[in-house]
Amino acid sequence: MRVLLPRHEQSTHFLRAGRIFLALMSCCLLSLTAGAQQYPSAVRHRPVFWSEINAVYKFAGKWSLQLDHQYRRQADDNNARDLNAFRHPLLQVFRPWINYQISKPVRLSLSPIGLWWNWGRTNEYQPITFTQEVRIIPQVQITKPVGDGELIQRFRTEFRWPSSTDTLANSYIFLADGESQRVLADRFNLRLRAMLRWINPIFKRHTDDKRWYSHLSIEPMLVLADQGAFFDQNRTYLALGRQLAPNLRLELGYLNQFTFQTSEAEALRLSRFNHTLHVFVYFENRRRSQAASDSGPE
Repeated sequence: MRVLLPRHEQSTHFLRAGRIFLALMSCCLLSLTAGAQQYPSAVRHRPVFWSEINAVYKFAGKWSLQLDHQYRRQADDNNARDLNAFRHPLLQVFRPWINYQISKPVRLSLSPIGLWWNWGRTNEYQPITFTQEVRIIPQVQITKPVGDGELIQRFRTEFRWPSSTDTLANSYIFLADGESQRVLADRFNLRLRAMLRWINPIFKRHTDDKRWYSHLSIEPMLVLADQGAFFDQNRTYLALGRQLAPNLRLELGYLNQFTFQTSEAEALRLSRFNHTLHVFVYFENRRRSQAASDSGPE
């Protein structure tokens, strides 16, 4: 049974979480202002489709194993004149996780190796580009009960090794594009991500039905590379979910992905908005376990 916190303690949790995110966003904005090139600015929009399937196997103790598969598609990159979000491939990911539940609110996770396939911008003047990437990701997640729902704070570090960009004109070997290992090592970058997520039952007060829930999350990201620290993107997500069975859940939502990029080829500072239809499926085994369920996608 969930223990409800007094209102003043709920407010304290929100204030603490808010301070963390305000501090992080301030750092992002400062780095953005300091590192911006003196290029004219442009804003672009694009419809995108994201899907994620997340499978978890819980052990009897505090350990669990997890595998997520993501698949994304995109419209033509022509500032939303193309509304078909399923037209071109965008990304595919296979990412395993090892989770350990330190305590009821705190969970440590490690993705020892994730494989990413990325398809680049597409328009009538440019062929589809392609890169591949290896990522190692440690993270910590802290969950607090707030009212009838949960407030989740997640902190993640991504160690990334991307390949060079290709146009798919030739056969492609993963991270072996004819360049030296030193060049591959120079491509390494590190990304810091912090998420604030609120999951709350919708109809519980009227029907005592906790199967339907709302999901709201905000996630800014910061990249640390040789050229310094800079703001990479922010994701805002709003979804409606339903617990279809004790071990199966489905979410359908809208994700707004904002990125700030500098295009040297076009001599532009691009503010890009991806407007994303997001589908998330989660299932786990029925074992009684001390390991908590995963809170949501990505």
